[in-house]
Formats: sequence, structure tokens, C-alpha cells
Amino acid sequence: MTIRPDGPMAGAGPATSGPPPRAKRHRVVLQGRIVAGARLQPCVIRDLSRTGAKIRLAPRIALPDRFDLVIASDELRTVRACLRWRRGEFAGLVFEGV
Repeated sequence: MTIRPDGPMAGAGPATSGPPPRAKRHRVVLQGRIVAGARLQPCVIRDLSRTGAKIRLAPRIALPDRFDLVIASDELRTVRACLRWRRGEFAGLVFEGV
């Protein structure tokens, strides 16, 4: 699955003064790899949007504040991710530069 920030509705609609709307999440089950220095840690991507993701990984694996996330889907891509939250085996990420 490819998630594109540009679609038929990109930029459409009235301007509002509130916070920007959240990007639509897509429930997925994709293989991922966390790249932290020279180490690769496997993870499963459970939901994905153009601005972030929720991943599942072993609770014993420590995550740095920022890391590269390799996403295996129709095309292999790497995004720079920031850790937003961690609860047990799940973690919420925000992608940088989006």
C-alpha cells in the first residue's frame, strides 16, 4: 500500500483556526525494521498514515527518541521517525519532514 500526501482532496476545504486534522490511519500488518545505529530490530506496523504509525515490538527492546523505520510494502521505503509514546509492546511514531 502506498500512502500519498497528494490526492484529489489535498488542500481542499475551508481554512480553520483549530489544530490541523489528523491524517487518516490505515490498519495494516506490514513488516518493518527499526534502524538504530548498526542494529536492526524487527517490528510489525499495525497502523499507518502519511504522518505516523503504530508499531508492535518486543517490550524488552529499547527505542531511541529518533530512528529510521524501514517499511516493507509494495515498495520498500525508509522514513525518519520520532517516538511519541510507548505502552508495553506498542509504540506510536510521528514521521519527520512530513
